[in-house]
Amino acid sequence: MEIEFKKLKPFIDHEGELFEVLRSDDSIFEGKFGQNLVSIVNPGSIKGLHFHKKQTEYTTCINGTILYVAIKEIKGSSLIKKFQIGVSNRILIKTPPGIWHGYKVLGNSEAIILYTMDKLYNPKDTDTLDRNPYYFGNIWKI
Repeated sequence: MEIEFKKLKPFIDHEGELFEVLRSDDSIFEGKFGQNLVSIVNPGSIKGLHFHKKQTEYTTCINGTILYVAIKEIKGSSLIKKFQIGVSNRILIKTPPGIWHGYKVLGNSEAIILYTMDKLYNPKDTDTLDRNPYYFGNIWKI
C-alpha cells in the first residue's frame, strides 16, 4: 500500500506545545498545494469511508485521538492499515489517490483534524467516492 507517514516532533514547554506538520522539503510532500481544511469531530463519530480519484490527502490530528484506517483493494481482497493519531502519537499520514480511508474519534473528547490537499475542491467534480463506513466490516476497532 502506498500510505506514507511522517513522525511529528512536538516542542513542549511551560507555555504549551508547538509542532511542524508539513514542510515544503519533506520527503513525503510532492510540492503540490491545493487547500487546507480543519474538521472538528465529536467523540465516537466516524468520518469517511471515502476514496479520491485524483487528490492526495495529508492528514493529522491536532487535538484528541483518532483511529485512521486506510484500505487498498487488490483483486478481490483488501489490505487494511490502521494508525492511532493524536496527542500521544503525532504523525502525518499521506494518502494518495486510489486508497479508501476514514477515521473514528476515540475517547470522550472531540478531535481536531487538519487536512492538506494537493488540489482544490471543485463542487462540479468532487473527485470523491463514498462508501458505508462498515463496507469492509467492523474495521473501527483498535
